[in-house]
Amino acid sequence: MFRFPDPTAAPIPFPRPAPARRATPEGVLAELVAGNQRFVAGAARHGHRLAAALAAAADPRPYAAVVGCMDSRVPVEAVFDQDFGAVCAIRTAGHALDQAAVASARLAVDMLGVTLVLVLGHTRCAAIAAAMEPRRPGAGANAVLDEIDRNIGTVDFARTDAARIATRAHVVATARRLRMSVAATVAGAVYDVDTGRVEVLSTL
Repeated sequence: MFRFPDPTAAPIPFPRPAPARRATPEGVLAELVAGNQRFVAGAARHGHRLAAALAAAADPRPYAAVVGCMDSRVPVEAVFDQDFGAVCAIRTAGHALDQAAVASARLAVDMLGVTLVLVLGHTRCAAIAAAMEPRRPGAGANAVLDEIDRNIGTVDFARTDAARIATRAHVVATARRLRMSVAATVAGAVYDVDTGRVEVLSTL
């Protein structure tokens, strides 16, 4: 029978991995961008191979954490053409930052040595669209939509490109909040579900 760990027990030592390739935030972002370019070009190097999974099982060395949406069209490892063990993926609806998401990003940085946390929004986001819906339930009805509301409150929804602006505003606000919580570089980007391309919004 499963039992929750005793909170009074001594913490289990967590070995810090050796420095990963391209450990600087600039190098990590460059690797992710290059991986996305391979993905768009149809020249991906990595796939779902059991051998790769087994190779990373005993010694994972992630160098990036991606805080993204749970949307089924945005599989983080595929979008950035990354192999097993390379990326810590933290996914919630609309990449909303609840306590667990922030704590997960901190663990990736503090325990696994990740140097870059990338907030990844995407086009055609249902959570963004729902938050922009004037007839949705009021404040407090849904924590995800309430957070998005706070981040896109100054956007003019009458504009034809309101969804695009709102998506970017939400990414930037999420990245700004994460910068106050993690001891790593935080950047923001948007994935276009129609083209497969990732656009970096905030520079390092």
